[in-house]
Amino acid sequence: MSRGRLADSLIAGAASGVVAWPLTTLFTPATWVRPTLAMVLVVVVVGVVGRMVTTSWIAIAAAQLVGVVLAAGWIYGRGHLWFGLPYSDTVLAFNRLLVDARETIQNYAAPAPTTRGITLAVGLAIGVVAIIVDHLAVMRRSPALAGLPLLTAFLISASNSGNALNPMFFVAAGAVWLLMLGRQGIASLRRWSTTVPMSTTGRRSSEDHDGAYGYAAVGRSLAVAGLVAAVVLPVVIPHFPTRYLIDGLGRSSEATGFSDGQIGLKSTLDLTKSLKSPSKAPVLSYTTNAAILTPLRVGVLDTYLGDNWRPEPSDVDYGRRSTVALPDELGADVPRETYRISVEDSRIEAPQIAAPTPLVTADLGRVTWGLDRNTSVAVVNRSARSYSFTYLALNPTPESLGQSRQGETGGFLREDLRVDPESQDLVSRLVDEVVPQDASRIEAARAIQKYLRADGGFRYSLDLPETVKNDLGQDERPDAISLFLRSKVGYCVQFATAMVMMAREAGIPARMAIGFLPGTADRGTYTVRASDAHAWPELYFDGIGWLRFEPTPSGTQNTVAPPYSLAPTTPGTDPTSTSTATGGSTANPTRPDGANDPGATDQAETTGGTSGGLGWLGPQTRLVVLWVLLGLVVGLLGSLAVPLAARSRFRRRLRHAPDEKTRVEIEWQAMTERIGDLGVIPPRGSTPRQAGRFYQREAYLEGDQTEALHRVVDGVERSRYAPPGSLVTDIRTDTQAVVKAVSGVRRRKDRLRATWWPTEGLLEWRDRRAAVARVLRRPYDRFQDWRDARRDYRA
Repeated sequence: MSRGRLADSLIAGAASGVVAWPLTTLFTPATWVRPTLAMVLVVVVVGVVGRMVTTSWIAIAAAQLVGVVLAAGWIYGRGHLWFGLPYSDTVLAFNRLLVDARETIQNYAAPAPTTRGITLAVGLAIGVVAIIVDHLAVMRRSPALAGLPLLTAFLISASNSGNALNPMFFVAAGAVWLLMLGRQGIASLRRWSTTVPMSTTGRRSSEDHDGAYGYAAVGRSLAVAGLVAAVVLPVVIPHFPTRYLIDGLGRSSEATGFSDGQIGLKSTLDLTKSLKSPSKAPVLSYTTNAAILTPLRVGVLDTYLGDNWRPEPSDVDYGRRSTVALPDELGADVPRETYRISVEDSRIEAPQIAAPTPLVTADLGRVTWGLDRNTSVAVVNRSARSYSFTYLALNPTPESLGQSRQGETGGFLREDLRVDPESQDLVSRLVDEVVPQDASRIEAARAIQKYLRADGGFRYSLDLPETVKNDLGQDERPDAISLFLRSKVGYCVQFATAMVMMAREAGIPARMAIGFLPGTADRGTYTVRASDAHAWPELYFDGIGWLRFEPTPSGTQNTVAPPYSLAPTTPGTDPTSTSTATGGSTANPTRPDGANDPGATDQAETTGGTSGGLGWLGPQTRLVVLWVLLGLVVGLLGSLAVPLAARSRFRRRLRHAPDEKTRVEIEWQAMTERIGDLGVIPPRGSTPRQAGRFYQREAYLEGDQTEALHRVVDGVERSRYAPPGSLVTDIRTDTQAVVKAVSGVRRRKDRLRATWWPTEGLLEWRDRRAAVARVLRRPYDRFQDWRDARRDYRA
């Protein structure tokens, strides 16, 4: 099997399989693993058999490619083969699957669902990587170059997972690659000429301190140290956001950080941030018997502080109840209708669950749930994929809504009347302009909603301005609410926040709600997507409770205002009778321009990955750059460890030499070792003159180079054999000239190996390691000596 190079082929195949391991963080479930490993095994087997038949790398690579195609047809194309062979129908089937894989990658973030297309794409990609690695590492004997395709495959996972990979992924891949590299290095070293007899097992019969096994021992130590450093250093050195490849799976113009796994809305909202490309990945689907759809609420936020919304601590009593007590504030005389909603395939992560409000009955199967006593928000203890609720659609009368703005404000409503102090002056002036002094609670709410939605000149945009002009034409950077009210540019979070603060200033308790718009209908089933995430204000009315309003302008998503929030079109008209064409229907929530509302918040996977917290400007970036430069300096110094150790060892030997003869001998030994590092090794036991003739012949020395070599040999012979008291010449300059001449005729990789991996340096590090080991072992040895002495004394 030597021609087939079985061991090298297996290691190359293992490397290809190991770099595919991190893909388990991108696709779930991991059903693609076995067929992908089968593809790698096909490449290994075909490569081994092919090398036993021919030495043509083209024929072997072609055979491996054919093997991958046949294996792909047998594994992924069953039902599309012609007598077991792929044909045109197989190509069409694979094309459909690969298109499906592309759409999955574009629309999902990690972990994306493992569809048949994903399984095929991963199998083919890793199969091709295995062919390239096998060709470079086995056929070309260049395992270092084979690291490039392996690194590419590894970076696909590292740059798209959205979170830091487990260090074991890197350690496994790095260890296999170093094994492949070390095996090739030892094989190359053994091909160097030597006169040391070998045993039948291939080991030198004499003790091998300076040969292949010495190199292997030091290499293993450096490899382990390198892996440890590669894992530890990134922990303490900051890094830039992962934007050097494709900035995360699903970060196309159609996608964002939602996945087929679990989806959640952050319970903390930052008004200064938005997502530019929300995903169209489905969140849930449902059916309902309601004529007028309502958004599905996920959470409620009460406290606004430092441009951020935060929730109050929850108070939930979990259980499996099927009936729900209505809110205490809801009066029995409020007109209402009961509807049912049945949800399937929900991907929302616990404790959140999307539901209308107020709830009447619930069916969540074996999932325990409850209502937050402070907000009446439904929460679950574990994710519910399928569930159903019945809920009330309230139709408050004009009389019940026309209450004074100075109603119930005690108890839990105190926080819901607090206005942001930084923007309170501006909010107060706007309320005085927009809301009549004698307006009732509903009239004030309608006036504020109309001002933000239509009359105030506000514009919906995902691109938030950072500054605004003052009266003198100068740029200012006010707080987030003032920036929105002055620039009049924002999206749903800004519109909802502005209405909450204006309503509070007008004396109406208000809070922020987050959730999803009703979605799009298809044959009676509504699909809610990540791009339907939304935020809206809820205002409190005595005897009714919390009612939804919609200040975000229409024409963006289908942000339809509730009928009761719209002013009557004619005097005396009941606002609740407003046509559903303007107030109640829900059609396509996607905006005509194709953009998407960033929804209620920065949307995130439940794994918690947020894009990097380091900016490209300011002191933080300068700190990062300094750390990166420090890391580069540390890496450079690490690469110089062996050459500097060799120079230090040589200088120390010269410094401690007792006389000139010893110095000449040290310089001669250093020259032979450096030339040996270049791959030119004279027969063991050669005299200086024999070694000189060998160097002249092997390195094609001539002219001044030959003269320098002769002076070196003559100097060594004089130092060894001349009578005591004879003059000994310094040969250091000539030894350097000889080494330079030999280096000039050697291959580049030999020169690099001699420069960065000198024998003197390896011996120095081995001695230092042994010295450290002796120091560490000294207390144990002393303890052993003490114990032995005590045993002898007792005896």
